[in-house]
Amino acid sequence: METSSRYVRSEVPAGRSGAWQVEKVLLPDRDYDPAADPRPDCFKYRPGLYTCLRLGPTQYMTDLYDEWWTQRRAVTEALARGGDVLITGLGLGVVVEAVLRDAESTVGRVTVVELSPDVIALVAPHLRSRYPGKVEIVQADAFTWEPPWDRHFTVGWHDIWPDPHPPAVATETRRLREHHAPWCAWQGTWPEEYHAASPEGP
Repeated sequence: METSSRYVRSEVPAGRSGAWQVEKVLLPDRDYDPAADPRPDCFKYRPGLYTCLRLGPTQYMTDLYDEWWTQRRAVTEALARGGDVLITGLGLGVVVEAVLRDAESTVGRVTVVELSPDVIALVAPHLRSRYPGKVEIVQADAFTWEPPWDRHFTVGWHDIWPDPHPPAVATETRRLREHHAPWCAWQGTWPEEYHAASPEGP
């Protein structure tokens, strides 16, 4: 199956925990000609009902198609390699679901490191009920967390940022790659994939 065909909108329910909120947002039909939009296809306007994770006014993650598209490398690598997958940053669990949704997936377990207990409270129950025994969620700082000595991950995917553009993001992506290198055979980050797809660049 093509990786891009695995795009499915999130079914994480709306809710609030502390300052964090999962909400459903409707993008209405409008007078829009995709052929007149010079941006890559993944960034073009697609009406519909979407899910958004917010911290106060800051949008941390959505299930919009462009956000899916800029994370597809993680899905491709995980499905090709199978085994244990590490994700830093829970978000809406979009990548978790993409690699576990199909019964024939060779991904045996996904470990997610998430700093916020409120995000875990909002999103983890959905993932655990849908994929019992296959999702481990650890409440910890991704920059300092270390797995047990005998753990090894085929894929490490880092997505802890609401915005890929601030200058500090490049430094933080390097820090995460270096910290997790002893345990991960392959690593990628959402900001790097976003910049690669974006017409604006970094």
